[in-house]
Amino acid sequence: MKIFGSFDTDDRFPNPVLTIGNYDGVHVGHRRIIRKVVEKAAEISGTPMLMTFFPHPHSVLKPDSYIRLITPPSVKERLIAATGIEVMFQIPFDDHLRSIAPESFVDDILVGKIGVAGVIVGYDFHFGKGGAGDVGTLREFARKRGFYFDVVEAITLDSEKIGSNRIRRLIMEGDVKKANELLDRPHMIEGIVVHGVNRGKNMGFPTINFETVFELIPHNGVYITEVEFDGKKWPSVTNIGFNPTFDGNKLLVETHILGYTGDLYGRDIVIYFHDRIRQEKKFRDMTELKTQIAADVETAKRYFSDGSRG
Repeated sequence: MKIFGSFDTDDRFPNPVLTIGNYDGVHVGHRRIIRKVVEKAAEISGTPMLMTFFPHPHSVLKPDSYIRLITPPSVKERLIAATGIEVMFQIPFDDHLRSIAPESFVDDILVGKIGVAGVIVGYDFHFGKGGAGDVGTLREFARKRGFYFDVVEAITLDSEKIGSNRIRRLIMEGDVKKANELLDRPHMIEGIVVHGVNRGKNMGFPTINFETVFELIPHNGVYITEVEFDGKKWPSVTNIGFNPTFDGNKLLVETHILGYTGDLYGRDIVIYFHDRIRQEKKFRDMTELKTQIAADVETAKRYFSDGSRG
């Protein structure tokens, strides 16, 4: 997949079929749109393309509010590359872009710079200054400019639309199992292994301490997870929280890897979240904590042994 950071490129591609959106999460709904783009491009011997933005437009349009990305740019690139998209525009969302009128966006960028043969977007797509353009506007532009246009309607699960905001909320509440259904994959975070205080090791359950710049960390609690390094995934149990038993005041991500005894200090790893075992709890003493950790480990072992993993 070729990635461009602007529209000013000398590369020209046959019959571009383009989708446009934030694509944070690259979830089930996003994948349906992308699948239509790839299929339409194949039908007309064209090039499947995707346009997305960084930073997230929400952070520019509403700077006083904070949105945690499900998929940072590097992860989004990998996920999109695996879908069959051949060209990706990752465009800075700045004051210039946000000030472009809908008609200019179509004429100068979609037609003038990209030369679209087709555009496919989601039902809630808006574009141009002040979000003045919508799917109706774009449909009319497509009719007048002579390119193919299609809209993909919302997908629902449990009578609620699948969308990035819903997924973000589920993860922040700790419901990673439901979030994973909407993502069609486990939510993941990447980071580096750092030194801890070895409490887990002293209790017979050595843990790795994890630091990450990823923004969307699941809510405090204990999770069934997998840890990936050296191309292999290991079953694990991950605790996110402040170690209330020890009156901690720093948020920690600590993972016990089932069956692994090696040294991972300084290594880059990925943690995949499958399900939440329980909420964070303050225990009376080390003995009670150790008993609970043993129970959590057994819960994870059963999860991986009975084929529950999605």
